[in-house]
Amino acid sequence: MPKIYFDACCYNRPFDDLTQEKIRLEAEALLLIMNKILNNKYKLYGSPAIKFELSRMTNDYKKKKVTMLYSSMKKEFLEYDEKINIRAKALGAFNIKYFDALHIAFCEFYQVDYMLTTDKVRMNAVKRSDVTIRIMNPIEFVMEVLE
Repeated sequence: MPKIYFDACCYNRPFDDLTQEKIRLEAEALLLIMNKILNNKYKLYGSPAIKFELSRMTNDYKKKKVTMLYSSMKKEFLEYDEKINIRAKALGAFNIKYFDALHIAFCEFYQVDYMLTTDKVRMNAVKRSDVTIRIMNPIEFVMEVLE
């Protein structure tokens, strides 16, 4: 069963401005993927990095909705290991921000198959790095992988 990790952007996407076509398509793709997770086609993973990022949201209304979505998803929680921090710091050499790097490091450490993100800056930085996992936009995932 393929292992998937959503970064915090993915949990936010269904609550963003859906009048923008790209945002709406990403939200729809995520909902399709979430449905497959609920039907045991994929295994979803969460991490302390996501929980921390969600806790820092400043819009209380959106934070409540996003946190509820995150909490409602059936997932396995990845535990922190110091090797994750070391790898995240090393990814900084590729101009990947620390919190972005933490998500990647969790996925690499636990050998997650796909990390999904809607963050184009992160995806561009990863292309120039030595990242060992597949990082995709949800729309790409639906087009290339969805079963």
